[in-house]
Amino acid sequence: MEKFSYFIAFPALLFTGISRLDFQGRMVGELALATLLPTLIVVGLALLVLLFWRGLPDASRSSVIQGAMRPNSYFGIAVSTLFFPQQTAALVMLALALCLPVVNVVSILALSWWSGSRVAPGRVARTLATNPIILATLAGIAASVSGLALPLPLMNTLDILGKSALALGLLCVGSGLVFSLEGLRPAALAFTSGLKLLVLPLVATQVCALLGVSQAVTLAACFYCALPTAPNAYIMARQLGGDARLMASLITLQTLLAAITIPLLR
Repeated sequence: MEKFSYFIAFPALLFTGISRLDFQGRMVGELALATLLPTLIVVGLALLVLLFWRGLPDASRSSVIQGAMRPNSYFGIAVSTLFFPQQTAALVMLALALCLPVVNVVSILALSWWSGSRVAPGRVARTLATNPIILATLAGIAASVSGLALPLPLMNTLDILGKSALALGLLCVGSGLVFSLEGLRPAALAFTSGLKLLVLPLVATQVCALLGVSQAVTLAACFYCALPTAPNAYIMARQLGGDARLMASLITLQTLLAAITIPLLR
């Protein structure tokens, strides 16, 4: 189910949603600033705290970085499509596409630094270049900017696949929750979840106010920043020597708390 969602259904949803968005150069730039700048500020704050945090294992430090910035794409796309206007939902998809390469690179660097596993730049580049979410988003942007109209049967097929992504994504989120106290690190859980669910969206709100962006961009940026951390972070932690147990706890806790914190944005 996760593979079908990740490689087929969600890319179809991203492509159809973004290809129908009327792009404006200024809007894309504003959205990039309103999402990436708060993300980098929070990463800097997390690194500053970790610098003075004695006793926290190196592997757990990489999970703190991932948990403080990585967004749950399944959660974000499903919820925004269900509850937001079409333009705002498309902007959320665009925000994910703009930020995913950055947060993936930062995550790999953090895991490499604290786990002792050295990741070659070529591997990072290949991972980003073959990411189906990034590729679908770039294709959607190209179709929108060029005005390319795909055959109606093809678009209808992609629409059907995209609609299946909503239900499948929520099922994947729910099935990935882990309810166990084994290896729990309460301080790391509280600190990281506070950064991700409270500090990051509040910083995004201030950045949007300073930039004077539109209401749609503000809502999309703040919603993106308020998303719980990504289930894929657990897979990366396992593969690259991070604290996978802490990562699973962060994913579970933040997903549950997001049901309370995200509605506060409104």
